Amino acid sequence: MRKKYYSFKKAAKGLAHIQLPALFLFCMMFVGVTAGFLVSGDSVTNRLSCGHNTAGITENYNPPEAFAEGETYVKEVAVKNEGSVPCYVRVFAEFEDPEIRNNTSVLVDTENWSEKQSDGFYYYSSVLDTGETTPPLVKSITAKAAITDFKMICYSETVQAEGFDNAKAAFAAIK
Repeated sequence: MRKKYYSFKKAAKGLAHIQLPALFLFCMMFVGVTAGFLVSGDSVTNRLSCGHNTAGITENYNPPEAFAEGETYVKEVAVKNEGSVPCYVRVFAEFEDPEIRNNTSVLVDTENWSEKQSDGFYYYSSVLDTGETTPPLVKSITAKAAITDFKMICYSETVQAEGFDNAKAAFAAIK
């Protein structure tokens, strides 16, 4: 009996005849499955919306040409939440000329607003809901002396109320 010896070349040729059709079938199956994933699919519409907090200062003030000594003038400064989320509010209110500060007396609402803080802001003590307006921070100004050039800077900031216990904590988190 004669033994058959196979050379590597003959074995590779034999396997090639078997492997090529299997490789071809595998590639065709892979291409088919990939095409199926790319062609088919479902459509989902995500209705994701972001809240925004926008606020504006509202003012009731009819400026006179000059402030007469001893006269009181109505100047109401409030903030309206024009955004879509409840927010905390703070307002910076200061005279442009520091000398005018000495010649006026400003009536500030301390029931609904904090005293002026070290950062220069007054903090509204409640959450301001959408569409609501704060009670006026500044209610009136009384002139202690005659004033001809009066300018007051009023600037407001808001931060979303969700996730915070009070206005100071909310504003401290955004620094």
